[in-house]
Amino acid sequence: MKAFTIIVSVICLAMLTGCQQPVQNVAIPSPQDQAAYQPQAYSKPLPTDAFGQPVTGNPYGTHVALPDEAAYVQAYQAQRDPRLMVEVLLGQGGATAGTFHLGNEDFDAIQISTIEYLNANGQVDIQDPSMAQKVLARESFLRLQNGDPKVLPLLKQQLKTDVLIEIQAAPTQQASYGNAVRLLAQAVSTTDARVLAATYVDMPLPASKTNINMYTGYLADKIMQKLAAIWGGGAQAYNPIILRIYNAASIDDVLAIKHFVQKVPGVRLVIDRGMTGSTSTAYGRLAIQYNGAPDDFYAALKQEIGVSSGLKAVELQNNTVDVQITGPMVLHTTTIKTTTRVETQRTQTRTVHETPITPAQQ
Repeated sequence: MKAFTIIVSVICLAMLTGCQQPVQNVAIPSPQDQAAYQPQAYSKPLPTDAFGQPVTGNPYGTHVALPDEAAYVQAYQAQRDPRLMVEVLLGQGGATAGTFHLGNEDFDAIQISTIEYLNANGQVDIQDPSMAQKVLARESFLRLQNGDPKVLPLLKQQLKTDVLIEIQAAPTQQASYGNAVRLLAQAVSTTDARVLAATYVDMPLPASKTNINMYTGYLADKIMQKLAAIWGGGAQAYNPIILRIYNAASIDDVLAIKHFVQKVPGVRLVIDRGMTGSTSTAYGRLAIQYNGAPDDFYAALKQEIGVSSGLKAVELQNNTVDVQITGPMVLHTTTIKTTTRVETQRTQTRTVHETPITPAQQ
């Protein structure tokens, strides 16, 4: 019992001795101490290796050649120089002048900076965005500002625009560094409203020239990268050629032309994109995946049509080909069979098939 009492006394004495040791006060840095609170580096909105910091001594920022510009220009030329237009959407879901003390001139600067990048020093045809307001009816232009895709055919018909690059510049408080302008960009084909490229970035405030040039440069480079992949015809690219068929007598005739196009050398896939018809006439649209540029397909199609009668390829605009039935039509499709023997001798057998089609009644 005495041993137990001694042990308990020793433990209590040790605890009291430990409690009597002085505790040092630690000074907590104030929120204004910039050295104590270092921001964490994030890969968003800009990848760490995408752009360097603005050049010291140049507070205004500069436009420089982007990493994907060369491939973008090369693919643009291979696509037969499509016409591009850049629009900053100011309507529903887009920018609002006055928020965060931003004015229309700030959104105009975003538009001009993006145009300057995508123009690639004059190598790419960028249309004046003010032409849309001048040519389109007021209602149509307001619908364009609201992002209505139904207006795209009007741009195609009246301004010959092939690709519209829409930028929504929406002020946001959800960026990792506080107030910012969220730039949402997409490139849309005016032929079929297909999205060719899409990307976004949060641009920190203030809307200085340095920030605008850096962050629109990031947007432009991403758009260049994706357009180059599609226009360049890479293995993963899907950039169909649109074939429009006019003056057919019936849907069956459109289907016969589809079967005819499938036999054109180089055609990998033909997809229906809509057919309409009545008792006397029909119209059809086909999406064609082809091993080559649109002008190569146009030449191959004309070669096949050359041995036929009643069908004429009348126009090629970028990736859209128009064909028209001009009279009683007989389609000749050519198939080539190659036989390889052990002695490497080859023989080709050419078979011509005829498909009679009657044109629509005038």
